[in-house]
Amino acid sequence: MADKTTYCRMLGHVLTIAMHVGNIVYMNRGFSPEVLQDPQLKAFGKLQPRYFTVWTFVLQIINACTGLVCDYLVISNSENKLYKLPKHLRGFKNTLFSAILWPSTWVVCSIFWGLYLYDRSLIFPEFIDKALTTTSNHIMHTAIIFVVLWEVYFTPRVEPRSHRRNILHILTHLLLYLAVLFYTHMQHGVWLYPIFSLVYGTIYFPLINIAIGVIALTFYYLQWTIINYLWSDSAKTKKIT
Repeated sequence: MADKTTYCRMLGHVLTIAMHVGNIVYMNRGFSPEVLQDPQLKAFGKLQPRYFTVWTFVLQIINACTGLVCDYLVISNSENKLYKLPKHLRGFKNTLFSAILWPSTWVVCSIFWGLYLYDRSLIFPEFIDKALTTTSNHIMHTAIIFVVLWEVYFTPRVEPRSHRRNILHILTHLLLYLAVLFYTHMQHGVWLYPIFSLVYGTIYFPLINIAIGVIALTFYYLQWTIINYLWSDSAKTKKIT
């Protein structure tokens, strides 16, 4: 049955879609013909879809759209007390959020701001400021945290008995992105993130990628601690397979 948390979730999904889609439109305006006279910005604009940050906020849009569909089905079938969401739809939504979106969002925020505060040229060179505003930057690297926290707070979840499948999903996602990094380097002769051009060929290159995996897995497990705390009074916190 639909309750107050359902409508709060829906509000969060609507705001998420509006924020990201609005920012996409606004960012595209930043890449005007005059701005693209800059060769660095021109290359950056063409390669934008390959950035992990972009992957993450696109996944947030997909997650929000899927969440709206799920909540709409719950509300439209509220009179049927035995109604359950279709198994595959529910499974897709839970896996997308728990196994990929939640850890990816924290990887983006922690890695980006950690490097940005240390030396922004390692992750976000100053020439990008000509096209992307501070507001857009915070939407992509800060506001995304509030999106996932909102969903965790208003979405009852159950911790699986085994985390193996979810871990395989996030590791596959990270390895796929690593493949994109290498492919881009081979295709264009550049690394999407400047830090890799400095450490490639040294021990720090694999160590950085291992650290990213550790961060992702750490935040993956952390979500269940938060969820079990928030929903500990509910029967829904019983572990399932």
